[in-house]
Amino acid sequence: MRKHLIVFVLLFTLSGCLYETMYKNADRLALNRLEGIVELSDAQEQYFLVSFNAFQLIHQKEYMPEYLKWLKVLKNEWQSLDESQLKQLADEVQGHWHEVTKRINEPTLTLLLGLEEQQKQQLMSTLKERAQSRAKNTDRLERAIERFEDILGDLSPIQRSIITKYFDETEYNREVWNLHTQSRLTRLDALLALKTPLKQTERQLMAHNVFNTMDNASEHLKRVRTQWMNKQIKLLINMRETLSPSQKRHVDEFFQSWIDIVDELIKAKL
Repeated sequence: MRKHLIVFVLLFTLSGCLYETMYKNADRLALNRLEGIVELSDAQEQYFLVSFNAFQLIHQKEYMPEYLKWLKVLKNEWQSLDESQLKQLADEVQGHWHEVTKRINEPTLTLLLGLEEQQKQQLMSTLKERAQSRAKNTDRLERAIERFEDILGDLSPIQRSIITKYFDETEYNREVWNLHTQSRLTRLDALLALKTPLKQTERQLMAHNVFNTMDNASEHLKRVRTQWMNKQIKLLINMRETLSPSQKRHVDEFFQSWIDIVDELIKAKL
């Protein structure tokens, strides 16, 4: 759900031309980010780049048009979509993410299971450290307000209070999710520490933990996640009801800029 809502609440200020350049070099950008978590050997780097490039071709051909479709729906109907329609759109995005993870499942697990012992320790140490840092993050509200202001311009006191209320009402959801993240990393650490080849059930469990799918999640966690999603949708609807004519124009411009960007990426020669 959050991957869908990010389309609405985040503003990207780079031009379409620059995004095309970034998309063409996405393999190297992704490799740089990965090596900020774990240092890879030359052979591992090459495997990552080949696997990434293969998926990127699929992504451009099969998935980018889907993103364009969602953006056009939002551009044309964002002022009239009701709660149930937004939930349906969010469910479509969740289904898309599940499909994407299946496409990158095997190369991801192959890379992870091929790490040396020291690399596995470095990987898990970095992931745990970053998770703890996110859990302790106290400026979420300020950053959320800044992201809304990037799209809408100056916010009114009422709009700021709506955002503040959302964060107050979702504190429990974040706490539950932080605990889930800790448990997920503990399970991943244990699987990486196994000395024998993983059984199929263990590989599936690793995939669930790597991609954070809800297939094996408890009913409690699924319920908390759904509640969080519903609160995010209500936040957007409540904010929509307060927009000035100028802010509405900014939203239209935001969606149109992203339609133009994605359209260019679809046409880009990789």
